[in-house]
Amino acid sequence: MQLADMIQKRQSVRRYEKTPVSPEQIAQIRAFIAAMKPLYADIQVKAELIEKDAVKSLFPWVTPQVIAIFSEDKEGAMENVGFLYQQLDLFLQSIGLGTCWLGVGRPSEDAIFAAAGQDGLQYVIMMSFGYPKEALYRDSVHDFHRKALADIADTADARLEPARLAPSSMNSQPWYFVHDGELLHLYCVQKGVDKAKKLNRLDAGIALAHLYVSNMDTFVFTKKAVPERKGYGYIGSVRI
Repeated sequence: MQLADMIQKRQSVRRYEKTPVSPEQIAQIRAFIAAMKPLYADIQVKAELIEKDAVKSLFPWVTPQVIAIFSEDKEGAMENVGFLYQQLDLFLQSIGLGTCWLGVGRPSEDAIFAAAGQDGLQYVIMMSFGYPKEALYRDSVHDFHRKALADIADTADARLEPARLAPSSMNSQPWYFVHDGELLHLYCVQKGVDKAKKLNRLDAGIALAHLYVSNMDTFVFTKKAVPERKGYGYIGSVRI
């Protein structure tokens, strides 16, 4: 199944079997992670596969294994993580595994931080993944509760449907696209506490990932000098 096919089917899974993911699928996952396309090739990112016992989280849907994501602390790091690991989210669901981004919680084992810290990386976020104990896919695109296309862009552009369907923290959909000839300038909400601002940028990266997997042959991401938008931060510009 193609990753783009998953966009209209995926959903966050919050009930899982207790069975760990098979070694064969873990090998598939590691191979996919190694081949993912970054938004910024110069930002180092690392994923650590950790056991549930090494996770501190308020959520009950922590799976037997969790992916902890670490990154260099650079401009663009949050959107880069969202862009990379939403590709993984779609891949995991394409091979029959449920997923859920864990915005609250962190690894509890010092050794995990020490391993990442040796590379100068900082913890960003975790992703649960495993065998679902509930429906893995949505029955219809009408099951999504999302803003209208006209609410996420200055023009209701059908090409932005994959971004419209992207998941986000608290389903906030903090992104906004502005058309400029062949380019789409992407902004995200920059209000609230620092953690919310960072998650908004990660969410913007997730939306970009959906545009990328839907337009792999034509997707180009750039940074431009663009007009400021009150209450928003500029993420970048795309051609699809």
